[in-house]
Amino acid sequence: CIYDSNRQMLLAALHDLHYEVVDLGIATDKADAIETKLFHGLENADVVLTSGGVSMGEFDLIKKFIEQNQGTTHFGRVSMKPGKPTTFATFDVKGEKRVMFGLPGNPVSALVCFYLFVLPALRKMGGHSSLYLPKVKAKVGKRLKLDPERPEYHRAIVRWCPVE
Repeated sequence: CIYDSNRQMLLAALHDLHYEVVDLGIATDKADAIETKLFHGLENADVVLTSGGVSMGEFDLIKKFIEQNQGTTHFGRVSMKPGKPTTFATFDVKGEKRVMFGLPGNPVSALVCFYLFVLPALRKMGGHSSLYLPKVKAKVGKRLKLDPERPEYHRAIVRWCPVE
């Protein structure tokens, strides 16, 4: 059983950021169902955002859709944890460029990649001068064993403690 947590999470994030959303619903793990939803999205929105289906499994059909429908994959893997299979592609739809992000199916990975890749792209497309969320320096409370090969993003609770 796969729970529909990413859809609500991403819809809430987009709503909170005041973006207009066309919810295409859930597609089954069948190529024709995915194609129907994605074609509708590409014809009716500037950006299509998917979650799941971008890794290397039998039912990971998003990259195949991009290849079979003249999409240009700009990246299909990123060197980071979590979020390695994140995909970014563009399509020419009736002479207009459309953007597609394929986010991982893991909820933490999907949200991390949304804020690192999708939000800056949306802000750039919208003409914003500030593309990224504000950064703050923080001190971790314990040692973390990190992957020496790729950046890692960890969940954390941040508490504000003013320095005197």
